[in-house]
Amino acid sequence: MSADAPNERRLRLRAVLNAQSTAILVVCLLLVAVGAGLAYTTHVDPGTETESRTVSSLTVESEYRHSATVTEPNAVFETGTVLDGRDTYFTRVAPELDVDVATSYAASTAENVTVEVGSTLVIRNVGEEGTVYWRETEPLASETVSGVSPGQTVNASFALNSTAIDGRVASIEEELGASPGETETFVTTEVAVDGSIGGVPTASTQTLDMTITHGGDTYSVSEPGVQSDTTERTEPVTVEREYGVLRSFGGPLLLLVGLVGAGGIGYATREYDLALTDAEREYLSYRDDRSEFAEWITTFRLPASVHERPTAEAGSLRDLVDFAIDNDTGVVEDPETGAFHAVSGEFVYTYRPPAPTTAPGEGPADGEAVTESDPAATAGSPDSAATHSGPPGDGDSPDRGVDAADLDAPDVDVPDEGDVWGTDSRPTDGDATDSAERDDESD
Repeated sequence: MSADAPNERRLRLRAVLNAQSTAILVVCLLLVAVGAGLAYTTHVDPGTETESRTVSSLTVESEYRHSATVTEPNAVFETGTVLDGRDTYFTRVAPELDVDVATSYAASTAENVTVEVGSTLVIRNVGEEGTVYWRETEPLASETVSGVSPGQTVNASFALNSTAIDGRVASIEEELGASPGETETFVTTEVAVDGSIGGVPTASTQTLDMTITHGGDTYSVSEPGVQSDTTERTEPVTVEREYGVLRSFGGPLLLLVGLVGAGGIGYATREYDLALTDAEREYLSYRDDRSEFAEWITTFRLPASVHERPTAEAGSLRDLVDFAIDNDTGVVEDPETGAFHAVSGEFVYTYRPPAPTTAPGEGPADGEAVTESDPAATAGSPDSAATHSGPPGDGDSPDRGVDAADLDAPDVDVPDEGDVWGTDSRPTDGDATDSAERDDESD
């Protein structure tokens, strides 16, 4: 079947195009519409969209910087040594903590900027669920600076005496007579920046805390580091909408595919007859059955004696396979004739596959079989000779294995056009009798 495979593919393509031509055309037109719409809205009229544009931006940064100076003689540090940036300080040799709150801001353009920094010491007693039993505050430092430029640092300094704080806590607890919660000591700082940023009035505030933990002979400092807060002012602007690469190239591609597909299906339906003939449909049905029942079919030549039995013709390969399965026999495909046989009882059940009608200009290639179903169509073939020389009867010729060269050439009669042949390509009874007499003479 390799020689007929391309023809089969063409038949199946015609069948699909004939059955689905309208649906394919609709799909192609939809692709054209979608592709045209995408291409137009992407490249011709992309439209506009509203975005938020930043008109002013103010970034404020603040941090605590702390240190302690050694004031008491000791074996480790010289008096006057500055201990800075530590987590823990020694209460006995450096009881006073020097704190500086440093604030600066960044902006593209700024005018009349004022920076206010205010720090407060907070001592309170807090329970497990956040209940504040008592609280005391003390202002530490307040600094206001006007006309501050971007990048300029504003400092607000103050000092904390850890020994004095411990004494104050002890005095409060003694006066209250109890301390139900945990006592906390921390510094809270409020930073406010106000001015014209980028020509727009802008204000920014931030709060940062520094905790001081007293541990008797030491005290620890915990601060958040640099705190940065940004304040932006935006305004809506209208810009042209932009699309990604997929849409930019996908729209024209869909348009092209749709146009080519619609043009191709239109040309095919106009120039070619896509409808299959009855013979072509029968051929495709046979090919489907051949593929479906391949496991039930074997390929070899039956002995000549089998073909002496009467022959029953099956309407389709499916019928022949069903019969073989029901009768517990096999289906045999003759490799030379392409016919299918099933032997059961006194009969040979045969199915000869159809050959599709060859369209003009689509004739068989060199060496391609003329047909699969007519073994007598190939002149001079052994099967042809066997068919002409065999005895009468239904089915294939029983003497297919006999070579025509074994017969005496003068005694071989070739039937005239007027001779009558049966539907199974067998000679008539009269021709068979002549053939038998010639065989007797040959013996």
